[in-house]
Amino acid sequence: MGTRPRHRLESDGASSRRGIYRRAAGRAGSLGLTVLSVLGAACIACILASVLFKVSFVVFRTGSMEPSYPVGALAAVREVPASSLKPGDVATVQRTAGSVPVTHRVVTVMPDAASADGAVLILKGDANTSEDPVEYRVQSARTMLFAVPELGSWVMGARSPWAIGGSTVLLAGLVGWVFWPRQELITSDGGSSEGGAAEPAGEVPVGTAALR
Repeated sequence: MGTRPRHRLESDGASSRRGIYRRAAGRAGSLGLTVLSVLGAACIACILASVLFKVSFVVFRTGSMEPSYPVGALAAVREVPASSLKPGDVATVQRTAGSVPVTHRVVTVMPDAASADGAVLILKGDANTSEDPVEYRVQSARTMLFAVPELGSWVMGARSPWAIGGSTVLLAGLVGWVFWPRQELITSDGGSSEGGAAEPAGEVPVGTAALR
């Protein structure tokens, strides 16, 4: 039985290792695309919830609601008539369209004689020793649905220009890697090779005499 040349064995081993590396990189790229697809689907779901159910998101940037809602927590809130709020609810309100939203716990809800759905609210932060110094006369408010600690910090960080640019480059690289055309080269003994493609079976190269 003949022995395959050493250089052929070394070439086959190197080709095998390169094939393993390529397959591993391909799986990593596919996994990255899957993760990005899931995140994209989550973003679409958030947009649909915002449009259909008036759901939005707020980030706690101060510690006025600690320990229940620490700094950096992300909360999902839904817009409701102010008159539907009850003491103990956590609500996000704005006194005017240009004012900074405040998310505190409702202490008192008083009817607003000027509006059927409006109310006069007295709020207080859980970590504060006293109620807010002003009353909130509002037509609507956003009531708390749920909150996730720390997630808001990640969301705010993802909005930075560096994060957006980096994620765009990463996505483009993953798409290019996964869909870049590849061609498997086959040797005469059926194995993969980087040296060149095998000649089609049943054909005789030009200038070579066929044996009969």
